[in-house]
Amino acid sequence: MTRMSEPETQQSDQRVSGEVPDGARARVLPRRGLLHHFGQLCLGCVAVVLIVSVGVVAVLAAGVTAPGWMRERVEQRIGAALPEHRLSFETLTLGLDGGMVPQVVLKGVTLFDAEGVRLVDLGALDVSLSRTALLSGDVSLSRVRLDGGRLILRRRADGALSVAFEASDGRGRHPGREGRFSDQIGKMLSQPALARLRQIEADNISLRYEDARSGRAWSADGGQATLKRQGDRITLRGNITVLGAREYASGLEVNYTGNLESAVAEFGIRFEDVPAGELAGQSPALAWLGAVQAPISGALRATIDQEGRLGPLSATLQIGAGALRPNAATVPIPFRSARSYFTYDPKRGQIDFSEISVESDWGTARAEGRARLLGMESGWPAALEAQVRIGEIAANPAGLYPGPVVFEGAGADLRLELDPFALTVGDFRLRDRGEVLHLSGVARGKADGWSVDVSGRMETIAPERLLELWPVTIKPKTRTWIDENVLGIALHDIQFGLRAEPGRAPDMFLGFGFSDLSTVYVREVPPIEATSGHASIRDNRFTIHAESGHVTAAQGGRVDISGTSFIIPDVRIKKGPAEAHLRARGTITAALSLLDSPPFRFLQKAGRPVTLADGRVDLTGRLDFILKQKLTPEEVAFAVTGEITDMRSETLVKGRVLAASGLSVEADNEALAIAGEARIGRVPVAGTWTLPLGPDAGGASRVSGEIELSQRFLDEFGITLPEGSLTGEGRATVDIALARDAPAEFALTSDLMGVGLRIAPLDWALSRQATGRLDVAGTLGTPSQIDTLALEAGGLRARGEVRLSPDGSLAQARFTRVEVDDWLDVAATLVGRGVGQAPRVEVTGGTVDLRHGALGAGDGGDGGPVNLQLDELRISDGIALTGFSATLETQGGARGSFTARVNGRTPVEGDVIPTSAGRSAFRIRSGDAGGLLAAAGILEDARNGVLDLRLTPAGGPGSYDGVLAIEQLRVKRAPALAALLNTISIVGLIEQFYGQGLHFTSVNARFRLTPERLIVTQGSAVGASVGISMDGYFNLATKRMDMQGVLSPVYLLNAIGGAFTRPGEGLIGFNFTLRGASEDPAVSVNPLSALTPGFLREMFRRPTPRMEGEPPTPSGGDPSDEEPPAYQRQDP
Repeated sequence: MTRMSEPETQQSDQRVSGEVPDGARARVLPRRGLLHHFGQLCLGCVAVVLIVSVGVVAVLAAGVTAPGWMRERVEQRIGAALPEHRLSFETLTLGLDGGMVPQVVLKGVTLFDAEGVRLVDLGALDVSLSRTALLSGDVSLSRVRLDGGRLILRRRADGALSVAFEASDGRGRHPGREGRFSDQIGKMLSQPALARLRQIEADNISLRYEDARSGRAWSADGGQATLKRQGDRITLRGNITVLGAREYASGLEVNYTGNLESAVAEFGIRFEDVPAGELAGQSPALAWLGAVQAPISGALRATIDQEGRLGPLSATLQIGAGALRPNAATVPIPFRSARSYFTYDPKRGQIDFSEISVESDWGTARAEGRARLLGMESGWPAALEAQVRIGEIAANPAGLYPGPVVFEGAGADLRLELDPFALTVGDFRLRDRGEVLHLSGVARGKADGWSVDVSGRMETIAPERLLELWPVTIKPKTRTWIDENVLGIALHDIQFGLRAEPGRAPDMFLGFGFSDLSTVYVREVPPIEATSGHASIRDNRFTIHAESGHVTAAQGGRVDISGTSFIIPDVRIKKGPAEAHLRARGTITAALSLLDSPPFRFLQKAGRPVTLADGRVDLTGRLDFILKQKLTPEEVAFAVTGEITDMRSETLVKGRVLAASGLSVEADNEALAIAGEARIGRVPVAGTWTLPLGPDAGGASRVSGEIELSQRFLDEFGITLPEGSLTGEGRATVDIALARDAPAEFALTSDLMGVGLRIAPLDWALSRQATGRLDVAGTLGTPSQIDTLALEAGGLRARGEVRLSPDGSLAQARFTRVEVDDWLDVAATLVGRGVGQAPRVEVTGGTVDLRHGALGAGDGGDGGPVNLQLDELRISDGIALTGFSATLETQGGARGSFTARVNGRTPVEGDVIPTSAGRSAFRIRSGDAGGLLAAAGILEDARNGVLDLRLTPAGGPGSYDGVLAIEQLRVKRAPALAALLNTISIVGLIEQFYGQGLHFTSVNARFRLTPERLIVTQGSAVGASVGISMDGYFNLATKRMDMQGVLSPVYLLNAIGGAFTRPGEGLIGFNFTLRGASEDPAVSVNPLSALTPGFLREMFRRPTPRMEGEPPTPSGGDPSDEEPPAYQRQDP
């Protein structure tokens, strides 16, 4: 066992290059190689033999040691034989071997050059003589045995080998004069003295190997070598065992066969446990082993041609346990063993591998192929390009699988760059179960670690095979999810990519197309079926996109999910988030059924069935959840938008059909909203239906939008109004609250644009061009109820509530206040009387001013009864009926009776009579005509009398044509009459007037009553004492008058000529006028009128007022105190 130092790269640089110190170079004489020096030693031995010759043969047989004088004599003779060298030795022994062959043994041998430089040190030199030569009288060596000695084996940069002795002091070598090994042998053995030399043996040789190509050097001790000669054939065998700074020893055996006449030779090397990195530098054919860290055993055989060039090299390599590791920074790729058989052809620069096999924890494989060496211009390859065929492969890289995964075989196109290490795979074709996986990429051994860039593709693979090839430790959660949730799939167009740089996490990409996919994306939700599309894993993000496919819901049939994607944003996160980007088309029932699947139960929580509507949906949305079992609703978030077509529901609006041709839909965890234009029954609506989906929703939903306000609306919701009450079409905003197991509550608001309204009893109407405000709130059901009804339009203001009967007809409409302009302010109630019957109207208080409006008007159609209880019914500016109570029938017009008090004083009663004009006429009766006239402010001191007054509508609102008849009226202290009587000064009448009063048996008048004044067209009052006729104007507001007439005294007798005069006038009468305030009128009497007959009396007064219209009023408006011309009529 010998010791070998580690490669002495730095120490040997100077020696390998052949340089020596300048001081030493001067002492170095020209020298020759190892075999030259060995030949000189042999010639010295011949000289020794000649000295001792034949005379001592017997002594030699005994093996004696030569005395000192003999050693000196031998040294002298050797010095003479070697003029350029000096040989010294410690002892000289002569003897014969067992074959009686003479031997000379020198010990402690040193060979010097002429300058005394030590060239060779040997422990012993044993020389055997040729007996044949001795018998012929010649001295020739037959065998030489060396013990000790230091050899230097050099390989120049061009690969040529040379060998030389080295002295023990490290000097005595001159590489510049060394020749090729074959030349040195030839020159040595061609010397005559060595012609009979057949064998040279060497033991205990120290060897130093200097490699100029790699710049490294190795040293070893204890080597053995044997050189044999048979004719011109030379064989050399040697071996050495090396111990270095390793746990194992390396052994080398060398054999060489050549010819003295030719440079052609064969050599072989057997080695055991040589480090791969050291072996890689010895031949271009072994350069590919440079990245391997393992002991290698094997053999190399090669030839050398006549020019000394290396011929084909055959190699057998058995590689022990080790690793692929280009440098210390790269993570080693271990293997248990490897084997390679190859032949290297230097001329072609090609290596033919008959076998490359590897066995490791990652798997086993056997390959064959060829490699071409590139960049050989310097004599050493820079790279290799190889085509490899691999047989069956059993792989389990890094123990990723429970057991080896077997592949049928592979082929590869490779390029290996040696320094720095880079393995490029042009196309790696892995055959597996009839399919081929194509891989390409590069692996680089950088200074800071491995750099890997690999891409792959595959036409198709069975899903179960994919899971077999997917290591359980790589993306285990994704693998488990796929294993558990993908029920079936066909894969195609598979792509793979891996990028890994030192110090960074690997970047992996996997993409593939698929068809016939059946998978569960959320537990307990129906699976996706018959789906095709593509999927990928990139930047730790897993995405699967469905180009076609469907989900079969529990109810409603299939939902087409083409365009749906499922995403895991980061597959590294345990129980991490996941996304489903939904694209769904199907029935509304199917879509709602999916939303109501566990764990969502959105519809169940909202108290709604999945069958709440028919139609189709086209949805786009997103579902976010956690990758875990037993998801809670809080761990699932979704947002969906889309369109609904051909929708129809009898559930959303209880008791009504809701239909739409197209709607938009939005849904999330908070609510489901459907918006667009639809119809409730026949009524157009536009709005949004919102169904809260939260845990506290309770099934309530809401509809907000616009609805048509028309007769169709009234018909659909069972609201019965008199015909013509609503015409046209308008829009109303509506808000409907749909509660679970309860009638829907609604609120409606409209500006009434486009809607015509008419309330016949109030003689009120709103044109379609006008606007207002309508607010209605209540509940929808059977029947519907209106809790709030507020209308403000066209001067009408009303607020109340409506209750309907179970059959949909009006039960009661109660209005706390109804106002029309400034003439109506009442509280009213409409009481239904059944389907098809007009309601009963009950007015329970308030005021009506007939000066500006008309009450009780109708269209002559079928109307309901009216019960009026008014606080005040104003007839004119000065006349009002208080405590007005009436019971009317409106069928065919308003008719009925009433009672009241005039201005709160005198009670009256009367009748309401329909007219053809549509407004009501009144007949008023009173047994206290005087009190009535006093209450009306006409005659303050009238008494008694029976009154019958008929008022017929005329002209505008509040205007009536009246006929008055009073019997047995007594008038006392009436200012106007008093002033008239005082002016005429008829004796007796004045006393009677201020006494018991004047008694009129009858009072008759025809007049026009307007809201502002009383126009008397014909009036008369007659009694036994006096007769009066009168016409003119009375301002009801200012109490001013402008009257004219005739006073006929002693009317009992004077009335004889009444046939030729007006009622109330006699044959003799005085024309008079009363103008001014009724309390103190200005009286004008024409005394001449008493002289004219009655029929001629007209010339003294103005024309009577006309009933068709009012006469023009002079400037100033009221009568002046001056006497007007007789023909002038002035309005008071």
